Amino acid sequence: MGRRGNPNWGKLVPSGPVLPMATSFEEAVKKLKLRPDQYVHSTRLREWARRNRNSKFIPESLLQAWGFDITKQPFFSYSTTVRWKLPISRH
Repeated sequence: MGRRGNPNWGKLVPSGPVLPMATSFEEAVKKLKLRPDQYVHSTRLREWARRNRNSKFIPESLLQAWGFDITKQPFFSYSTTVRWKLPISRH
């Protein structure tokens, strides 16, 4: 009969250096081969921003420069606390 469970449970996981990941905006800029001074004048970047402004990070200063309406969304914090109601055992 085979063993059950994760055989590596409780063992240390070797960790390497943490590498920063590029944002979608940075990837788009790299793909379009733009320098920061070209961002505002790029119609292709502006179109990408228009399509993705509600789901991707785009610097607010660029959105303002392009005339996009910037409305601040309220930050909602949802509690992850779960309270269990256990039946009271009356013996």
